[in-house]
Amino acid sequence: MTISAHESVIDVITELLTGTLEVPPEEVRADAPMRALLEDSLMVVELAMAVEERLGVKIGEAEFRESTLAEFAGAVEVLRAAA
Repeated sequence: MTISAHESVIDVITELLTGTLEVPPEEVRADAPMRALLEDSLMVVELAMAVEERLGVKIGEAEFRESTLAEFAGAVEVLRAAA
């Protein structure tokens, strides 16, 4: 499934974090470290699968652990553009 023109990658990832993974919305900020949002390795796997399904890109754990939400969304955007 692809995202529509009015949805941004960060909006989709925020939706996945709050909806699918049940991260409290108040914790989901652009400057939030991904390692703080994803409490365990199961959450990392679930988000990776959801991002691949929703945005069409495969991502590795390194992209999650060492970035903020905004940096992660930027990396996903770059991967989508290269595909």
